Amino acid sequence: MSSNFVKNPGNLQNLYNDIKDKKLSPVDLIKSYISRINDTQKDIEQWKSYDFEKAIEIAKIREQQVIDNNILGPLHGIPVGIKDIIHVEGFKTEFNCKAFKSTEISKLDSGVVLALRSAGAIILGKTHTTEFAFYDPSPARNPHNPNHTPGGSSSGSGSSVASGTVPMSVGTQTMASVNRPAIYCGISAFKPTNGTITTYGISPLAPSFDTPGFYGWSIADACYGYNSVSLNDKLPLKSLNKEDVNIVSIIDDLTTNINPNVSKQIEETKSMLKEIGFNVEEKVSPVKFNDLLDLHWEMLIYETGKNLQFLLNHPEELIGPRLLQIIKDGLNINIEKYTETKSKLNRSINKFFSSFNKNTIFIFPAIPNSAPVGLESTGEPKYIAPWTALSGPIVSCSTGLDDNKMPVGILLCAHPFKDRYLSNFCLDIYNKSEYFTGLKL
Repeated sequence: MSSNFVKNPGNLQNLYNDIKDKKLSPVDLIKSYISRINDTQKDIEQWKSYDFEKAIEIAKIREQQVIDNNILGPLHGIPVGIKDIIHVEGFKTEFNCKAFKSTEISKLDSGVVLALRSAGAIILGKTHTTEFAFYDPSPARNPHNPNHTPGGSSSGSGSSVASGTVPMSVGTQTMASVNRPAIYCGISAFKPTNGTITTYGISPLAPSFDTPGFYGWSIADACYGYNSVSLNDKLPLKSLNKEDVNIVSIIDDLTTNINPNVSKQIEETKSMLKEIGFNVEEKVSPVKFNDLLDLHWEMLIYETGKNLQFLLNHPEELIGPRLLQIIKDGLNINIEKYTETKSKLNRSINKFFSSFNKNTIFIFPAIPNSAPVGLESTGEPKYIAPWTALSGPIVSCSTGLDDNKMPVGILLCAHPFKDRYLSNFCLDIYNKSEYFTGLKL
């Protein structure tokens, strides 16, 4: 049974409908989440900073707009949390780094925050991150068990939704930093195709992979968050023709020693999809995922070294040792080696996706094991990172608890730029099976 720190924060579509239909006051909604933050923050530490007065002030504006029939968009009156490497006007961006504790308050919004505000969202505050979205952990804890990591780097974004303090949050992924916290915390997340959502105003780590991602309780909520701000692939949300959908469970040596609890989730997912009426096949990956991991890592540390080398100008005691070492390792890679690695990865991406129909939905385990005990590590990214390297959209879906009563789950992936197609698929199965509606508390 989950701890008292876990709570379903509500379905985004329902919240929007109730606000639009004047059944729910944005002010009352905001106050309910503030109350929940006050109940959980001391134990979970998911929030880095917030401005309750400002949030209530904006909620009053949103409420009046409803009265005036001036609905801004699909997030009208809905509070959202933002990872603290993303600039938000009126908040400091400290990157969970000692060297930036005295940084000035941001005067501009990032691109994704501007899109959220345009859709009617209310920015409730900043959520904790690992240092500069890399290894050194944040104070955030896992609501299912505060002795376990919530994952990283978007640790606070995952735990803020799982603890019921906000119905939607935004993180970023360069390796596994959106999808892994979602699984560890028992919620869902949507990582779009690399480069399709603006990263303006987001601290760069490795721009080839840096991508904002969206958290919600269920796959429907995660997709709703993505669809609310996406300007790409505006296809209608419709039920899919099952005969046109190709579902493939990918087999690769990477998962040879998979935890039986995780393997069980894959088999149950396949069974549920078959029950709905989809055909599910098993196929061996045409490229080795371990090779993808190696190529992704080499590109990542090279780009990290280039983008964060300015940190070497700060006193070493103010920067995490693991981050410093990665920067130095990255700077030791020359441009010729990087270019060669990038070419190899591009060939691997082409080889992988050319082996499958463009309407293919891929199933893969999200994690080798549930969230580990302790806060010194953010867990294992190796099942998710290859899919990040492949660059397409990724939805993480929590499907159950393991023997330790900690969440486990699966990935649903698609070809690059098939984001809306993957979203349609997720919404379709969400509406047809309780299995995909999020963890049952």
